[in-house]
Amino acid sequence: MIQPDEGFVEANSLSADGRSIRLHYLRWRVDAGGRTSLPPLLLLHATGFLARLWQPLAETLASRFDVYAYDTRGHGDSDKPQPQGDNYHWRHLVADLRGFCDALALRGVAMAGHSSGGAAAAYLAAEDPEYVSRLVLFEPIILPPQFLPPQDQRNDLAQAARKRRAVWSSADEIVEAYRTRPAFARWRDDVLRLYAEHGTFRREDGQLELKCPGEIEANIFEHSRSLDTWDRLPDIRCPTLVMHGELTGEPFVPLMAEIARRLPHARLLSVPEAGHLAPMERPDAVAQAILEFTAEPA
Repeated sequence: MIQPDEGFVEANSLSADGRSIRLHYLRWRVDAGGRTSLPPLLLLHATGFLARLWQPLAETLASRFDVYAYDTRGHGDSDKPQPQGDNYHWRHLVADLRGFCDALALRGVAMAGHSSGGAAAAYLAAEDPEYVSRLVLFEPIILPPQFLPPQDQRNDLAQAARKRRAVWSSADEIVEAYRTRPAFARWRDDVLRLYAEHGTFRREDGQLELKCPGEIEANIFEHSRSLDTWDRLPDIRCPTLVMHGELTGEPFVPLMAEIARRLPHARLLSVPEAGHLAPMERPDAVAQAILEFTAEPA
């Protein structure tokens, strides 16, 4: 296992008081053996998760890249603004991404984003193309105006997040309980263990509590239409790979095909035997797809 380096950066945000946000990040790198340093690749996780879940992919990708991933605001060990007002408007996700790249002088890098992370990467590529050389978008939450049922779906996800059990006696208890839930049933065992161990903190009473509060996760879901990313897709000029899980089903599979059609330089790829959470279900397959895509001529 490649143990990642760990750090924090102060990223510019769009908060009303002008304060920056502190983002926790991980960096996986291997000895280049005297070669020049490897090019960077940035991984962006989905709502409710954290950078550490990229571990299996990062270990594979580190053969060719200097791999970065950070905890989105409200997640992991990054700052957690109160879930009120527009603190979790998705423009903040884009501003944080830009600020993270600025803090580490990352320009012209490959980015791979999952779900809300993919939406942030796509918007940045459209708005500030100098940051992104290639995009991998795994089921990004980029919705056309006519997409239905938008409000009901957001409400269902938000309500489920608010009801999620936050406190557990042990990591083993989390793994055992989550294994029975449909969304987690296909997760690889080691990734589910990463979530249980790194996605929680130990309280003073000895119990474990999820690092991403349900109210924050719900707030992010409720803001899922807060950017016009759909309209910006034709502005993305870098090569893009749009991916979806074979088992995700309606309406996301045809939606991903339409996203790929709206992008000037994109192609579509389905991951067999996987759903929306394929990076955690079949990390090896997703990592291999990223390696093959990034090896293609620009």
